[in-house]
Amino acid sequence: PRQGERIIGGTDAEAGDFPWQVSIQTKGIHFCGGTIISSWWILTAAHCFGKELPPDLTVVLGGIDLSQKLERKKLNSLILHEKYDSESLENDIALILLDSPIQSSDQKLPVCLPFISDLHVWKDCWVAGWGTTVAASRVLQKVEVKLISKEQCSKWVPHLADSMLCAGLEEGGRDACQGDSGGPLVCTQRNSRRWFAIGLVSWGEGCGEKQKPGVYTSVYSYLNWIQVETA
Repeated sequence: PRQGERIIGGTDAEAGDFPWQVSIQTKGIHFCGGTIISSWWILTAAHCFGKELPPDLTVVLGGIDLSQKLERKKLNSLILHEKYDSESLENDIALILLDSPIQSSDQKLPVCLPFISDLHVWKDCWVAGWGTTVAASRVLQKVEVKLISKEQCSKWVPHLADSMLCAGLEEGGRDACQGDSGGPLVCTQRNSRRWFAIGLVSWGEGCGEKQKPGVYTSVYSYLNWIQVETA
């Protein structure tokens, strides 16, 4: 499976569109996305990290344009899910504890965590990312995607674990294309202004291709784990 590329069929985000989105960088180079879930904690994907911690790991937040001077934070610790499997990409989830708390602003806000596993309650689902190709965008890219039922997705994706979910468009053309590995898939509910990170960009095959949706770690499946680790 492919990991780490760019948003396909997307457009530039506008300031404040995704205030929970962060860029995780090593030596000043963006390599993964992450999500602010509280003033101290960032949620991301385990596959972003190998056995060794990358040198000079920094979390960049508070803006959509990486060519500008944005706020940078160091990490206190990194927690990978203890059952993460780098072959099957099961349990592809990780937490970063920052070395100092985030001061909230219009461009730096935590996202909500999902409270229900039923995909039918969500609407307006988006994924955003800076991408990690040579032509990586400096401005955050966003694309609207549709959630795909487990039933449908397991016909297209043979190794779909219960803790994974799928999004894209059946006809292709729009995909995170692993936009930012570790970055969030966010949706809102009818009649709500709140946004929920229901998935984390994990893997996929091809890029915005027909019947090859992006596969995400289902955040709902790990609420307990997140609660225990961040307590």
